[in-house]
Amino acid sequence: MATVEKIRRDIEKTKEKISEQQKRLRTLEAQLTEEENLEIVRMVKAVKMDNRELTAFLKAYASGLITLPESMMEAEAAADPGENEMEDTEYEE
Repeated sequence: MATVEKIRRDIEKTKEKISEQQKRLRTLEAQLTEEENLEIVRMVKAVKMDNRELTAFLKAYASGLITLPESMMEAEAAADPGENEMEDTEYEE
């Protein structure tokens, strides 16, 4: 019976660790979202458009009325080649 109790204690400890890691994950995801939002705000401020101009530009881009030059798209891809790689990366402490 001692083995059964040990397994139950191990299960409880594991559940506690999982709960702690889930909290940590939520915190990290919130930090990431905040940093991404700040980056977007910085980029928007850098173009120095007023609200109407920016809204019109974004609507035109979203509807396909305007497109970015291919050279600009290639330069962006080359500048940040691993942008989506972090999604698959696991971090351990």
